[in-house]
Amino acid sequence: MTLASSGTMSIGGTTTDRSINLELGRSATATSSMGETDLRSLAGVSSGAISMSNFYGASLYDWTTTITVGSLTFFGQSYVGYAPNIGGNQVGSTTDTSCDLYSPAPTWGFYHVNNGNAVFYVYSTTATPTGNAGWTTVDVYVGQQNTSGSPNASINRTSASYSTFTGVRFWDLGSTLFSISSVYVTLGFK
Repeated sequence: MTLASSGTMSIGGTTTDRSINLELGRSATATSSMGETDLRSLAGVSSGAISMSNFYGASLYDWTTTITVGSLTFFGQSYVGYAPNIGGNQVGSTTDTSCDLYSPAPTWGFYHVNNGNAVFYVYSTTATPTGNAGWTTVDVYVGQQNTSGSPNASINRTSASYSTFTGVRFWDLGSTLFSISSVYVTLGFK
């Protein structure tokens, strides 16, 4: 979610686009301080004076999307998650196909094969992949259509196994993370 671009803003409270605590995945009544690192990072103010107006339009994530988990068996392999083209077939669906981490709007997917590790991939928008970059952390929220509360998993990009193949960048995230019974998976990339 993104905080409102004007109007009343508060550290606590239950209104999602007006509560800094909720944007940070904290409870509405959590004790938070304007000068703490997480609030300063969200506001984009590393030092000095900070005010409530610094939070206008702020978002914890650079890009979020919700996947409606789908499944497909292709050549004896069971694909679960979201991928726009597995043998010419789409697996699952998503709320945002643009992948705002990369430009212009590359093809991407998030799935696992045969209950193996979850993989996030992005087709490069240039002739050659631009390397292991573009995001720092992905928070995975299993079974929900938003990024409220604590994520089920947080994976650092540098902890994922990175590889490339014919213009596609792959990150093996190290565990299965979800199943077909999860129905929804929301991803928040920082």
